[in-house]
Amino acid sequence: MKKATMSFAALAVMPLIAGAAMPKPDLGENVRVFSPEDGLENIHRVTEDVFKRQHKRQFGPERYAFLFLPGDYTKAGTLNVGYYTQVLGLGRTPDKVKLANVKTPAALDKNNATCNFWVGIENVSIADTDNNADPYFNFQWAVSQAAPARRLHVFRKSVFDWYYGWASGGFVADCVFEKPAGSYSQQQYFYRNSIFGGGIYGINWNQVIVGCEGATGGDAKDNTGTALSRCEPIAGEGARSNWRFGGCTTMVDATPVAREKPFLFFEDGAFKVFVPAIRRGAKGVSWGEGRANGGMGEGKILDLARDFHVAKEGKDTAKTINAALAAGKNVLFTPGIYRVAEPIKVAKPGTIVLGIGEATIVPESGDAALKCADADGIVIAGLIFDAERASKRFVVVGGKKSERRHVDDPIFLVDLVYRVGGTGKPGKTDVCLEVNANDVVVDHTWIWRADHGDHTGWTANTSKNGIVVNGDGVSCYGLFVEHFQEHDVLWNGEDGKVFFLQNEKCYDPPGNATWMSHGGKKKGYAAYKVSDGVKRHYAVGLGVYDVFINTNGNSVFLDDAVEVPDSPGVVIENACTVEIANGDGPLVGINAIVNGQGHAIKTGKGSGGGYAIQRVYRYSDGKADVAPNYYKKRR
Repeated sequence: MKKATMSFAALAVMPLIAGAAMPKPDLGENVRVFSPEDGLENIHRVTEDVFKRQHKRQFGPERYAFLFLPGDYTKAGTLNVGYYTQVLGLGRTPDKVKLANVKTPAALDKNNATCNFWVGIENVSIADTDNNADPYFNFQWAVSQAAPARRLHVFRKSVFDWYYGWASGGFVADCVFEKPAGSYSQQQYFYRNSIFGGGIYGINWNQVIVGCEGATGGDAKDNTGTALSRCEPIAGEGARSNWRFGGCTTMVDATPVAREKPFLFFEDGAFKVFVPAIRRGAKGVSWGEGRANGGMGEGKILDLARDFHVAKEGKDTAKTINAALAAGKNVLFTPGIYRVAEPIKVAKPGTIVLGIGEATIVPESGDAALKCADADGIVIAGLIFDAERASKRFVVVGGKKSERRHVDDPIFLVDLVYRVGGTGKPGKTDVCLEVNANDVVVDHTWIWRADHGDHTGWTANTSKNGIVVNGDGVSCYGLFVEHFQEHDVLWNGEDGKVFFLQNEKCYDPPGNATWMSHGGKKKGYAAYKVSDGVKRHYAVGLGVYDVFINTNGNSVFLDDAVEVPDSPGVVIENACTVEIANGDGPLVGINAIVNGQGHAIKTGKGSGGGYAIQRVYRYSDGKADVAPNYYKKRR
């Protein structure tokens, strides 16, 4: 075999197996498919070279995917992962690809991982070590938003921060952790359908665990010191909480409707895509010994060469992609940035649109980046949507509110990330995600109006709403939505369900002289707004944070973090606000949590406030169950 070099592009076209040609379709220069026969030392050098280029390039243009053929790579050492890099195993199950360890070193100083975004890891196992007490030997997936970990089998202790530095959120699904997993410095976290051999530890403000097994095992405590096992039932079916005992954890026994993300695997000389089946009332992982399809679980297998159009940066346009979709093809976006002159149109029922390596779509028309029809079984997964100029919306699901239902075969939006601003060019959009179809499932998303980077500011990267839901029966698992100028979440449909919200309100409102809602009667715009006519809605584990720090010295207050109609069928459980704005700045804060109920947070010179976390255990039909005032308790 040809000797590996430090050139990623050169390695990308090397044979997979000695003496064999690269199988079709070719996945392009930004994908490296590793085989154990490549030489483990060379694999380490190549991945480390990419990491060194990507580690600090938060808004860089390069995108990469590391794909590992089934085999044992443990002697290649630790794999470090930087921005815009995804690690993917190509086996039927995670145990088919064995890695020594994977780490995401903090991109900011002082071990701060709050800007570790836009990475991913799927379908690999992480080997054990004898020294799990030392973080150096742990699986350190130190990330914040837009960094999902899926379908892993981790044998060593897992820590989701970088040597106890700050980190700001994460998403884990369909994973098995043999030893304890968690973080003492993470602000919030969401786990779905995973198995924990040693329980979950840590997390500071808001932790939601849905459809998992073993979470309370071992010495499982959140960062309040409250045991995860010390929970009481709450209103949601099978839901429990330790909030009333001083904790920050919500657990839901089963996931009402789940469909794991489609993934690539390699077998018999060909790339294939596995599309997992829908599970209802799901508990634990979808894969494992004794399950269908060689352990993959229930689902269908597609051939990449036959069933997919493989899109490549610099070659494909909206025209070529739409032509493939119209011809009945699924689409795999390989790593790269795709500027589309018209919306990508996904219309055929059951179509799979899958991105790898942080593939990014930039709309260049004023309409949208992607439009999804009101059709059964569509899955759109693994893409970033970027604003570089004005566009009305990024993604639209269904043309308008309809009576068509998809209860039996929902549309799934999985690991989709939306960014407005920060990337080097002005970005503007009215709404990032508009859901008009019924029964859509959003499984992890980060919807972000940039608070830092280039071209950020109140009149620079403008956007009203992160997500607008008009459809009925829409569910969200792991909803991260931040910094929008009006309501970050605007929910108009009936029977919505949300399991976990992480929200920072906009950093930069210019002051309440202009930042008012309800015809000038209320200060600011609630982060989570359920429209007045809605009769049925359930949301649990909501966190809304005050970061009013770029207000040009003006005092700014938000009256309500959450607004909902007073109806017996509308229930909010475990909602909190956190004060993290500058104590030396102007007076700022959030006056209430839900509809005027729940204690205020405030800070600024002379405020008598400062850091605080306030909680509401439950709100429905005008009645609130409110936790004690943090400020008085602290004194």
